[in-house]
Amino acid sequence: MANRKQRQRHTRADVQRIHTRTEINRRLYRASSITRIMYINMLHERSGAVTPSYIAAIFSYLADDLRELQQLVSKPKHSV
Repeated sequence: MANRKQRQRHTRADVQRIHTRTEINRRLYRASSITRIMYINMLHERSGAVTPSYIAAIFSYLADDLRELQQLVSKPKHSV
């Protein structure tokens, strides 16, 4: 039992940093997945043309997500 790892306590700043990093990774992964799906949809479109409203909706969604990401990254650091 002496070899058990001690549970590490995180400070409030550590928890905030972990949350921010997790949120950034989640949004970047989602943007990557959406663009991959969009690319596959464009390749498999029979007529070779994807509707402009589809493209506009995807780009708008990605822009909103990336804007929120930028705000998250540029958020001022809180002192503990």
